[in-house]
Amino acid sequence: MATAAFGILLFGVAPSAVAPAMKAKGLLADSSPQTSLNSFVENEDVRQTYPTPEDLAALTIYLEARGESFAGKMAVAAVIRNRMKLKYHSDGTVKGTVLKRKQFQPWNRQQPHQVLANFNKRRMQDSLLAWRLVQDGRNVVDGAVLFYNPQIAQTPQWAKVGHRVATIGGHEFYVPSRQET
Repeated sequence: MATAAFGILLFGVAPSAVAPAMKAKGLLADSSPQTSLNSFVENEDVRQTYPTPEDLAALTIYLEARGESFAGKMAVAAVIRNRMKLKYHSDGTVKGTVLKRKQFQPWNRQQPHQVLANFNKRRMQDSLLAWRLVQDGRNVVDGAVLFYNPQIAQTPQWAKVGHRVATIGGHEFYVPSRQET
């Protein structure tokens, strides 16, 4: 296990502080609202590089399932792994899977280097653990390669014609119809 994976990762530019009247959003919500970027930069565990594939997978899992149970995080991790294995909207790599256009909502408007991530926080550690655990091929979501949260998104066309194989927390997981594969 790489010790750097549990350090603070800094990707790109973030505001130096969250104004007292503003509520922190996204991963900045994991840090103190008054914490400046400079305090992170002074920490020797900070690195300004593109995330490793494992970090990118964990970050995607966190952003997609941050309000879900550990089982929900494992389900999202399994979808990423299944897509990679089947090369379903994927080139077989983590980066080529999660950053593919319009496939994973967190990356529709930002890139990983624009996110401040603290891997010391339990929720991020859970996401990293979920990613590591599904690497043994365990069947978490019956081969699903698609998922969405019906409480926050309109039903996509693929869900109307696909086969729902699991519901875990707020997410529904699908395998595509035969004509879509």
